[in-house]
Amino acid sequence: MAYCGAGCPQMMLKAQSIFQKDTMSRLAELRHESDQISARTKAMLEQFPGNKWGGTQESEWAGLMARAGEVHAEITSLQAANEQAGRDWTNEDGGRVKVLRNAADFRAHYANMQGGAPRNGEQIQISDFLRGVAGMKTTAGVSAALSVGTDSSGGFAVPSLVMPQILEALVPASSLLSAGAGIVPLSEGAKQYTTAAVDNIPTAAWRLESGNLAESAPTFRAVVAAPKSLAFYFKASRELLADASNMDAALNVAIAQAFAKELDRAGLRGTGTNPEPRGILNTVGIKTVSNGVNGAALAGYGNFFSGAQELLSANAPMPTAAIMSPRSLVKLGGLSDSTGQPLRRPEMLSGMTMLSTSAVPNNLTVGTSTDCSEIYIGDFTKLAFMMREQVSIQVAKEVFATTGEIGFVCHVRADVVLTHPACFAVVTGVRA
Repeated sequence: MAYCGAGCPQMMLKAQSIFQKDTMSRLAELRHESDQISARTKAMLEQFPGNKWGGTQESEWAGLMARAGEVHAEITSLQAANEQAGRDWTNEDGGRVKVLRNAADFRAHYANMQGGAPRNGEQIQISDFLRGVAGMKTTAGVSAALSVGTDSSGGFAVPSLVMPQILEALVPASSLLSAGAGIVPLSEGAKQYTTAAVDNIPTAAWRLESGNLAESAPTFRAVVAAPKSLAFYFKASRELLADASNMDAALNVAIAQAFAKELDRAGLRGTGTNPEPRGILNTVGIKTVSNGVNGAALAGYGNFFSGAQELLSANAPMPTAAIMSPRSLVKLGGLSDSTGQPLRRPEMLSGMTMLSTSAVPNNLTVGTSTDCSEIYIGDFTKLAFMMREQVSIQVAKEVFATTGEIGFVCHVRADVVLTHPACFAVVTGVRA
């Protein structure tokens, strides 16, 4: 049998399982002690009115209050540690990596990579970088970045000063990222990334005083993400690239939207067959809700309640968002009640963010119906894109030479990981 060191997935998952099991056991002990303290203080108040206490009662009460504070502090600390363990991602070296979710996260991560502020206060924009890649006049900072060399695909890595701009534009363009999913940046040397997925959460059980705790450890498994290549090309005239004042914003949006659409599709419906990542729909352990043999029209919020019920019944948290096709979102918004007034969202679903993406099709076949769609419901913080830290851009010099345009090929490497599949439900057979 091959030796499995401290950093291998099996050992990491075993350690994480032991940690959570031990944490739960200690929490049970502390809660039992807290119950005992509460029972004793209640008895003291009932048996000995405060105005009749002597030194013995005063001393006992002070000791109980002090211990109650200690127990509460330890419970709070262990709960926070247990919750953090569930949120963190574990790499193949056993370390924990923060999931990047917003502009502040992106800026902080890439600032650390490039050692703080730009040299001499220089601000590099995406248009500066593209002009440099195309051999046009650009800034000293871009020239320095380009001098580092090319990557394996013959492209240039987008500088750390520019990457946050692209990622910030990516979040609103992606329904998954808008719903709470994150990005785990992988260094260029990392060929894969191992994290722990939770299949089953522990079950609490009552016990007699001094009795044994019921053993109910969570079930973990290793998920290995291997970044897969995703690319697209775009073109721009030399004049536009050189002169347009709003070129940076346009480029950031264009690149972000191109990647966002396919990342959403792969994250939701990816087959897992190389070179495509595996998305929610094809992940073992998710919940499903059927609209019948031939599907059914979206007539209210029943689908969302059914999805939430599936998740809550699996002891998963209340879903935070739902992602559907634009057709379904518009249909939902246009529903009315029996009086002709817009259909109000039920209070139970008031915290659920409703999003749409064209990555969810409207032409799926269910029984005899060929106009069906899907709705994805869940806690999307349990999904992340494992993405190489750098986007690579390669110039296509000859393709558009006759038109005076410059072509660029943009590469990113990413994979999709779900840490708790039972936090997601897919509603199928949603008709027009």
